[in-house]
Amino acid sequence: MMLDAGPIPLYFQIKSILKSQILSNELREQERLPSEAQLCKQYHVSLGTLRQALSELLREGLVYRVRGKGTFVNEGAGLRQLRFKGTIENLITSAQEGRVRVLEYKEVIPPLHVAKMFQLEMNQRVFQLEMIFSISKGPSRYSLIYFPPELGKMIMRNELKETTEIILLVEKKLQTKIHHAHQTMDIRLADKIISKYLSIKQKTPIFAMERHYRSRDGSPLFMSLNYCRPDLYKFGIELTRT
Repeated sequence: MMLDAGPIPLYFQIKSILKSQILSNELREQERLPSEAQLCKQYHVSLGTLRQALSELLREGLVYRVRGKGTFVNEGAGLRQLRFKGTIENLITSAQEGRVRVLEYKEVIPPLHVAKMFQLEMNQRVFQLEMIFSISKGPSRYSLIYFPPELGKMIMRNELKETTEIILLVEKKLQTKIHHAHQTMDIRLADKIISKYLSIKQKTPIFAMERHYRSRDGSPLFMSLNYCRPDLYKFGIELTRT
């Protein structure tokens, strides 16, 4: 397939074509995309151009990569999504809520989707930080934060305090700025552990937020899973005309 030689960048054209195939379910959830060599040949582009297109799809959460196996369509990629943009500074400010209690910091074998994000080998461990956020009415958020092995080893347990801002700590350890974060949110039922820490009954509906933090080139830095009580955790979005 020959791309348009006009003003629209080639990588953006490829990204748009693949995105359309994903959203229309022509490429289905968990399906592997053609290899980089096949896509380069199909669109008559260089490897660098193709990888830029794939990085854009990765940044938007439509695909994920598995080392040595290829690029795959993410679960839920074909669902209708509303996107709102903010800044990392906004994210730091919004994270400063109530009282924070650090429960545990340890090495664990991560859930499968966490291992996929970090492109880990089978049974390779990551570092898990377990926290509870509370306000005057009670616990509002239970969070699990996952760090890849190299980063996790840089962080000491005594550095994780009530006043520690994780984004700033990570940037200090890596000596680089977090470039962007991608968040998804849905509704789930509280399991035994979540209900215990949020002081609610099992199977109570809760907000579940998953947030991926990435570098400028799209590489994953760390991620968080956040479970929030809907009666104590409110979301506000301010929209302005540009």
